[in-house]
Amino acid sequence: MTVPASPHEDRWGPRRARIVAGALALAFTVIVGRSAQIAFNGPHEADAAVAVATERRADIVDRNGDLLATSLPAWSLSADPRAIWDARETAEAIASVMPGTNVKDLTARLSDRNKHFVWIQRGMTPRQRQTVFDLGLEGLRFEEEMRRVYPGGKLAGHLIGFTDVDGKGVEGMEHVFNDRLAKGGEPLRLTIDAGVQYALEAELERAYEDFDMKGAAGVVVDSSTGAVRAMASWPGIDPNRPGDSNADVRLNKATGAVYELGSIYKPLTVAAAFEAGVLSVNDLFDVSAPLKVGGATVRDAHPLEHPHAVTPQDILAYSSNIGAAEIGQRLAPGQQKDFLASLGLLTKPVYAGPPAASPITPKSWDALTLATVSYGHGIAVSPLAFAMTYTPFANGGELLSPAFLEPVEAATIEKRRVMSEPTARAVMGMMRQTVVIGTGKQAEAPGYEVFGKTGTAEKPGPNGYDADKNITSFAAVFPASRPQFVVLIVLDEAQPRTGDARTAAFTAAAIAGRLIARAAPMLDVAPVLQAPADAPRQGLRTISEQRTL
Repeated sequence: MTVPASPHEDRWGPRRARIVAGALALAFTVIVGRSAQIAFNGPHEADAAVAVATERRADIVDRNGDLLATSLPAWSLSADPRAIWDARETAEAIASVMPGTNVKDLTARLSDRNKHFVWIQRGMTPRQRQTVFDLGLEGLRFEEEMRRVYPGGKLAGHLIGFTDVDGKGVEGMEHVFNDRLAKGGEPLRLTIDAGVQYALEAELERAYEDFDMKGAAGVVVDSSTGAVRAMASWPGIDPNRPGDSNADVRLNKATGAVYELGSIYKPLTVAAAFEAGVLSVNDLFDVSAPLKVGGATVRDAHPLEHPHAVTPQDILAYSSNIGAAEIGQRLAPGQQKDFLASLGLLTKPVYAGPPAASPITPKSWDALTLATVSYGHGIAVSPLAFAMTYTPFANGGELLSPAFLEPVEAATIEKRRVMSEPTARAVMGMMRQTVVIGTGKQAEAPGYEVFGKTGTAEKPGPNGYDADKNITSFAAVFPASRPQFVVLIVLDEAQPRTGDARTAAFTAAAIAGRLIARAAPMLDVAPVLQAPADAPRQGLRTISEQRTL
């Protein structure tokens, strides 16, 4: 018999119970899920480490295989805003262990529920990772990715360059060969020698200790192949910390800046005159009085002992502006211009390497230009571009293009003849005497037979040339008896901390000499302890010898 339901009985009770039970089960599931998520990102480190697959960038090494740049696993911190309960609380907790965190900005980014992924910190140190991990915060993830590391710190920093936070090359060789490096594989082998590079950078750093100076650059080039064995810009940069340097410091002054380099152009003027057939080694010049050229006056900073009868060698050895201008006047403007153009000084250099700056050249080539360019004023080029113009003196007359990657195969060497071998040999002999008896004495490195030329140029400004601001330089080749390497040192506004000797004879020349003495053994250049008694003289007649004629 069926008992009728009481009018007060709750017919929905069982159904309500089932609904409540289901709701509780759902809530329990959510709580368990959230707890599992917290556990995943917090207490268990093995679960917190979520690897992000990235391609390992190829290493960069020097010519001997010494490591210059590599990629190592590192951790970065990310978050899923949708999994964070309190964005501000999370941001403040992160800031408590990572000073410098912008709490307001991070809170805003962690509050954006439309995103499921945001970066918080890239490239964390192990200590930073552990301190954040210990917070046990929800919604955070540690992403494993490859980070670029430069073991040598500042060593070759400007040349190597650096990558951005995503591993893409943005400066230097990292940028130039980004596609090649991004594919991984065999290391990119540069032509530089880490030991020679260190010696060059150390000498530029020492220059800063000796002088107040605005900047500097240096280059060492193999004169038979064009291989750049060292290239530096001062102040240096650490590619591990590129953000510590401003744009001016990050500029590679060896390739990306241009300077009026002064008297190191004089050997080029002599060579151009020899090639044009308007000069011989025994020609005599009178440099006793300033030379008027148009509305300008050319004067000498180094008065000669017997200025009424000087040879081309004397003009180089004692750096006579008047003499260089007189030689220049023997050339037609087109001849001088064409010769400099053949050396690559009038156009932007083209090579597979760091970005090159375009030269600043005269707007017109008149008599005044002919005179001033003959001693290195009125034309501005990068240090690397100029350094290459001395390779013909060293190798018998052929201009080379700079090479930055090994191997440098004989078939791939870019070269062209710009002067005859007799011209190269004659000018080389004159520059040897510049070091032995002239303004380049401090560049001598015993046993390595340096030949070269000093250069001191006033810097141009809005009101003309400023006598108180100089570019000092020394261009050299060594050893003279078997030329192998070109060296160029350029100093921007180098002012000795004691005394007032601001010319290249007392600044750049000394640096070049010390560098050669340090670098030569690393470049396998054996010293010449004593020249054979019957060895032909590389130099030509001096002033005293001319007086006996």
